[in-house]
Amino acid sequence: MESSLEQKKPAKKLLRSRPALTLDQFVGMNLSVAYLLGASTLLLLLAATKPHTSTNFDQVPTVSIALPEEIKSDTVQIRYLMSGPFGGYGSYVDPKPDLRSYQIDAAVQGKAAQSIRILVYASGCRFQTLVLAFSGNENLKEQFVCQPLPTIKLKGQVPAELLENENIELVAIYTAYWAQDFFGIMDGFVTQLQVARAKLDVHGFFEIEIPDFAADTHASSFEPSESLGLVLRDSKTLNPTALNLEPELPEFRTQANALRIQLTYPVGMRFLPSSGIKGKVFRSDSNEAISNSYILLENAREGHFDTRTHGNGEYLFVGIPPGNYTVSIYAWFPNKGEVPCQNPLEEKTVDGGKATVEWQWKSRAFMEIVTIKEFSVDSGQQTIKDFDLFCK
Repeated sequence: MESSLEQKKPAKKLLRSRPALTLDQFVGMNLSVAYLLGASTLLLLLAATKPHTSTNFDQVPTVSIALPEEIKSDTVQIRYLMSGPFGGYGSYVDPKPDLRSYQIDAAVQGKAAQSIRILVYASGCRFQTLVLAFSGNENLKEQFVCQPLPTIKLKGQVPAELLENENIELVAIYTAYWAQDFFGIMDGFVTQLQVARAKLDVHGFFEIEIPDFAADTHASSFEPSESLGLVLRDSKTLNPTALNLEPELPEFRTQANALRIQLTYPVGMRFLPSSGIKGKVFRSDSNEAISNSYILLENAREGHFDTRTHGNGEYLFVGIPPGNYTVSIYAWFPNKGEVPCQNPLEEKTVDGGKATVEWQWKSRAFMEIVTIKEFSVDSGQQTIKDFDLFCK
């Protein structure tokens, strides 16, 4: 639902949001997967060259989102995109327990935002969208209203050999392509949200309650691209044991081999692991992780797949069709002396990748691009690959 503009005092003891990201690097998408998979195997994040910092929070606008008493704050997922003299910046709020409000500081490097779009979701609730405008450095206070969302049952089975221990659980991730229109992003990452999880028995059988998206006005379009991704993870360490599970029946698979959203599902569906890639981007001269880098996989037959690295340089691809790909890694550095390849025309990276370096005006940073050809992805296997951006 759309929110009206309201000027009120900010709530106290609020959680401040994570650093914002440039619009052309906005990941608002795979962020929830990063959260659910845990610190050691995160999906994402963007190529913002400078962190979102405000020098004086009393002189910038803020938005506080109050939560209902019955909603646990660590089940709330918030994505936002704001615009202003800095351009467009998007980010998310880290879920934390025992909070009654979340706060977003609507400024980037001291420059106040002029408007902000916010998507709020909590387990068992319909999606809520807020569109707000700022006339100055006011503090806006909004209320997350939980309108109950019905659920449907998905009963299925995964191979028992995937259950490494008794802590393995199944997590469902919703891909919300409709959020592209809401945020006004025509070409970029797609918002993903964790919507359910369930335990499995020793034979791999599970029963999970997933949202009935037909009952939500935002998510009821049932476009072919709308999907649920199923991931197995260790509930204690949050490390994944199967990156993506695809339905055995082809009529229930999307092009990305995820579960197609339906009104009902047959009982006893089987789900099998699909191909995946995970690793980190780093530089071996200093062993420093390269955060906020962009990774692109291209295949003439399968098309392209992309993701971003998290703050510790880690990335994750799920549901990648088998084949040979050209990999391109993009990394941004504010100063020329910080670029891992100082003389790329005469050198290659340790991985044998071809490197180029150029100044990118829109990011106002030096961009190193490393290209590696004939990168193989095998069917039904998890490939672990660390990309080194340092030149020999």
